[in-house]
Amino acid sequence: MVSTSKPGGIGAIGSAASRLFHPGDKVREKYPKDAKLRCVNVKITGEGLRRIKNEAKMCYLVSIPEVEGECYIAKKCFRVEQGPDTPFESERAPLHRDIPCPLPHGEDRTALFNVVRNVGNGLADEVLELRAQGLEVDDDNEPLDEGAGAPPPLEYNGPHNFTVPTHCPRCERNMIDERGKWAYHRWDEITSMTEFELFRMAFLEDFVKDVIIPRTNDNLGSPLMLGKFYKWLGCNFFMACFQGIPDRKCWWSKEAISPYSGAPFRLNNAMSFTRYLEITAALRFTDVRTPTVERDGYEDRFHEVRKMIDEFNNHYAHSYHPSWLNCLDESMSSWLNKFCPGFMCVPRKPHPFGNEYHSIADGDDGKSIMWHVKLVEGKDRPKKAGGQWVFPTEFPGYGKTTTTMLEMTKPIHGKGKVVVGDSGFCVREGVVECHKRGVWFQAYVKKRGNWPHGVPGAAIDMYFDDMELGHCESLVAEHDNVPFLIHCCRDSKYVSKIMSTHGMLETVQDHPTWRKINGSWKSFKYTEPFSRYARAKHWVDDVNNRRHDPIGLEEVWGTKWWAMRQFTFLCLVAEVNAVQSRARGKNEVAEPQLHFR
Repeated sequence: MVSTSKPGGIGAIGSAASRLFHPGDKVREKYPKDAKLRCVNVKITGEGLRRIKNEAKMCYLVSIPEVEGECYIAKKCFRVEQGPDTPFESERAPLHRDIPCPLPHGEDRTALFNVVRNVGNGLADEVLELRAQGLEVDDDNEPLDEGAGAPPPLEYNGPHNFTVPTHCPRCERNMIDERGKWAYHRWDEITSMTEFELFRMAFLEDFVKDVIIPRTNDNLGSPLMLGKFYKWLGCNFFMACFQGIPDRKCWWSKEAISPYSGAPFRLNNAMSFTRYLEITAALRFTDVRTPTVERDGYEDRFHEVRKMIDEFNNHYAHSYHPSWLNCLDESMSSWLNKFCPGFMCVPRKPHPFGNEYHSIADGDDGKSIMWHVKLVEGKDRPKKAGGQWVFPTEFPGYGKTTTTMLEMTKPIHGKGKVVVGDSGFCVREGVVECHKRGVWFQAYVKKRGNWPHGVPGAAIDMYFDDMELGHCESLVAEHDNVPFLIHCCRDSKYVSKIMSTHGMLETVQDHPTWRKINGSWKSFKYTEPFSRYARAKHWVDDVNNRRHDPIGLEEVWGTKWWAMRQFTFLCLVAEVNAVQSRARGKNEVAEPQLHFR
């Protein structure tokens, strides 16, 4: 799309491709669609919310020469060439915005309640409103990097090479299907660990000792030691074992315990309420100086948590060796104030508002351990005045989704492991680039407006139209000199597709599935690529479900400090990983999260 070089306003003059103006019928009378013409000397007459392709977008209301009546165009598609006398208020260049840093004992850090909610329940109308406000909404239906713009050419009517692969490049390299393991603890040792020892193993304790405690002590009169830090953290976990207690002060009440009101226990023996509040207010998650525009040329809204998240990933990179099969998906950290850094609405998630994390987990025996996360910064990702990223990616030159795939799989580059992704990662470039770095990525294919590049979806559906249930073949292609496969399976109502650079269609005898067709049940057995996807696709969701089952820390640990909520997210992930590690070691079903807590 064309970027706007100047702010818009009434009387501004600009231009854009004729096909981008609406209503289409009115514009096409003067500018035929096939002519690829450009409308010039277009005058802006106003702005407003208009529906384009069933999606509400902020548009310029315009007057086009030789076209009668008012037309409109999405703002991002229009180039303003002659600015207005007075720009629209929504486009006036803002003065430098200072994000106030809370005082060491500011109200937002000691508050025992959550922020005031200013978002609703994720209804369709509210999603449209959030989009109109410029906030990010991930509705799992927009084209990905390679899927945006014009659709891939479906006019090709030549033969497609469908076959049943007889060899697998990954098997030819003698890759071993190795189970996940902790670097410094054998599984038999883990079975005998206490709950506290398991949590410390899964938690970023070195970061606590090296950064959190020293920086927190800078704001405390009486120094905080590691043991007292865990007591403070334990108080929060203990309170999260109970629901229906409206005020955390009840846990330190001097009144007698009542079966009808208040808290069922008292925490005075563990820590005084005054000390609890002091630690809560003084807590810090970074020892890096806060950047400012005057000194550093940029501001970073994620500064308070950036190092903490990096250290969480470093801890697992050094302490945990993932299994041969992994799942890449998204997680949500709930936050109900849309003005927080990186706010995202993901309507399909149980907790749709807050911060989205790209997350990767393995799941030996169905017991998931999440070992790498990445906070989605979105439009708040910091830039310098010249437009350069303050924290550039290690993999420049690729699309957003491909970059994410490479960043998330970096700890296992060159190790020959398999990563399963949903349709949010069905980008051919990403799958191939992971292959070049020794990661075998397979992504489920879904049509998002258009089929992804490299996937002739219509031709595949036509080819499989008369096939029997469960029939599988692979379409063989090539991209960037790398063999590229689209594994296909005839399902009851559609053709399942998985893009990959490896895999054979061997039937997995112990993985049957059932479909109801015309009132009767029929079964077939998954082949290898589809079996791996079906087994692994929910591993990240399993960790997220356990974070909230039955009581999540967010439900009890009220806070108005956004950074504290991100710390809560990492604490919960560590707790889930501790429970799953014990279950793997004992080869038993994982105990309920609340029982472990």
